[in-house]
Amino acid sequence: MNKYIILLISAIVLLPAIASGQSKSYKIYDVFADRDGITNFSFSKNMLDAVNLDIGDDETGERKVIGDLNQVRFMSYNPQKGNLTGSDFLEKAAGFLPKPSYKKYEETDGETDNAEIWLLGKKKNYKECHLFISNDNNDGLHFVVSFYGDFKVKDMDGFKEMGKGFSGQE
Repeated sequence: MNKYIILLISAIVLLPAIASGQSKSYKIYDVFADRDGITNFSFSKNMLDAVNLDIGDDETGERKVIGDLNQVRFMSYNPQKGNLTGSDFLEKAAGFLPKPSYKKYEETDGETDNAEIWLLGKKKNYKECHLFISNDNNDGLHFVVSFYGDFKVKDMDGFKEMGKGFSGQE
């Protein structure tokens, strides 16, 4: 009888967490939501469908992103209003991604710039893509842009530039 009670209590406790289906990466946004210097917003699937955002289109009209985006989240951090430096903010934010599940995109050309990409998915098919965008000026704005859905990225560098465009850091 005790086994059934323990099983029932476990199910009651775990069911809301399982049913919510929230990504583990939401923690990035939840932790920083009410902090000084933070501004964030998101586009839901309905908003993405209603507004024609040219996500992943280049000047030739070629799609860099194929598939469905369910949500785009955006967070900016102003170190002049917060208590962390810009680089500390990005390091802490990226630290909330569970590393065994999320993989850091490694630049193929060996160049580094002010954007770091973390991905959840396999090969070129992703469920999540998170861009951590720094500023050359550590006191300037720093950004996190997250894409959620079921999508394929044909040109990761172009996708990164598009994410930087969201932040005004092109």
